[in-house]
Amino acid sequence: MGYYTPFVAPKGKDGGIDVIAYRDPLGTVTPRIKVQIKHREETASVHEIRQLMGLLQKDGDVGIFVSSGGFTADAKTTARTSHVHVELIDLNRFITLWQEFYHKLGDEDKARLPLIPIFFYSPVI
Repeated sequence: MGYYTPFVAPKGKDGGIDVIAYRDPLGTVTPRIKVQIKHREETASVHEIRQLMGLLQKDGDVGIFVSSGGFTADAKTTARTSHVHVELIDLNRFITLWQEFYHKLGDEDKARLPLIPIFFYSPVI
């Protein structure tokens, strides 16, 4: 998506932030994005969304919460009505974004979730 990612947390405890992304290499241009990722079956709770919101302390900070298990209704409401920008990305939206920006990824990133195009014959009628 054209962002610089100077910080990607190793597996394990990360203090609530898994990825930090900037529009420029120094992080001086907003938005500055802080990403929390949960890959699990259960939905992300309102408590988890509020934890991310608490880490958005500077003007121009944006939170993205990626949850393969989706979000509770309260979590969605909290993100939608918050005074800070928190974007929620479930598994379906993540896959859609991955497909959309796949051609821009480096080989290392493509190897994390490789895609193979499939073509269908469509006769002209």
